[in-house]
Amino acid sequence: MKLIQTLCYTAIINPYYPMVEVAEPQYKPAYQLLRMLSGLLAGGMLAQAISCLAAYLLINDSQAAGMVAHLLIQHLSYYFLGCAFLILSFGNILIKRSISSLRILRVPSLILVLVTVISSFLLIPRMDYLRETALLDGMPVMLSPFANYFLILNSLVSLLLFIQLISSVLLAWRLCNLQSS
Repeated sequence: MKLIQTLCYTAIINPYYPMVEVAEPQYKPAYQLLRMLSGLLAGGMLAQAISCLAAYLLINDSQAAGMVAHLLIQHLSYYFLGCAFLILSFGNILIKRSISSLRILRVPSLILVLVTVISSFLLIPRMDYLRETALLDGMPVMLSPFANYFLILNSLVSLLLFIQLISSVLLAWRLCNLQSS
């Protein structure tokens, strides 16, 4: 009888007394870490794109501007690869712990890793070699016999940088939507 009176009192007279304990999300710090990493990644990509554009706009010599932009891309690629690898690793760990909503992070982070590796470790060193070879012959690369090949590589690097930016923003957007729902 005393139990029924207590339950009635808490339900009718004091409705703010919690009858059911509300559970906190189990992996809240992991979600916050993933969200922070994706925000840093998207912000870094945006800053890299703005810096590369600024190099082309502020430096009169297009070959020197390209060299500065490519150095910036190569040095920041380690940071981007680290962030993308951490997001992919923590996401996979949480997926194995039965949080299947994080599966949507796999494709953008894998694309980001693949595109970063291709642009920073395959294409840009090849472009640097073409520049060096042209300079040894005494002419800028756009006046050398390698100009068409260099232009194709430069266009590919620009396209890959755009894909990097889109995939990092998509990754951050998906993580923010997961957190809010």
